[in-house]
Amino acid sequence: FRSLLLGAGGAARAIVTAMVKEKSGKITIVNRTLENANRLAEFAKKIGGDADTVSIQEANKLITDYKFIINSTSIGMRNEPSPISTENISKDSIVYDIVYQPINTDLVKKSKENGATIIYGYEMLLSQAARAFEIWHKIEPPYDVMKKALLGGF
Repeated sequence: FRSLLLGAGGAARAIVTAMVKEKSGKITIVNRTLENANRLAEFAKKIGGDADTVSIQEANKLITDYKFIINSTSIGMRNEPSPISTENISKDSIVYDIVYQPINTDLVKKSKENGATIIYGYEMLLSQAARAFEIWHKIEPPYDVMKKALLGGF
């Protein structure tokens, strides 16, 4: 399936790496600085992925072409409006916003209203914490306890 990735920073690079490793299909990268988006697309190709770039305007026109929409920017942390148009996000879409505070960013709220499947930003934070716990303590992390502690803090 096709994925739309918003952002081209460090988190976006990690996401691209994981997506290529999992053979997730074509990745289209959108970033306010096209040069950075192009650099990330080249990196994706170098590691065996299929990636291209489009402008935000183009992405908004083609939003229905993407099954998976990922926001890897910080947009949403200060309750800003969604970085992309949400009107054509539907029940067939999966929306993942890596912003974990607030949990319900504008992108998440509007996508949820449209029936999209949501993956919350705290999932990435929690997975990183669980992996670190496992590395340090050499035992399986208490994932549910960690999740409860994390969500209790929000």
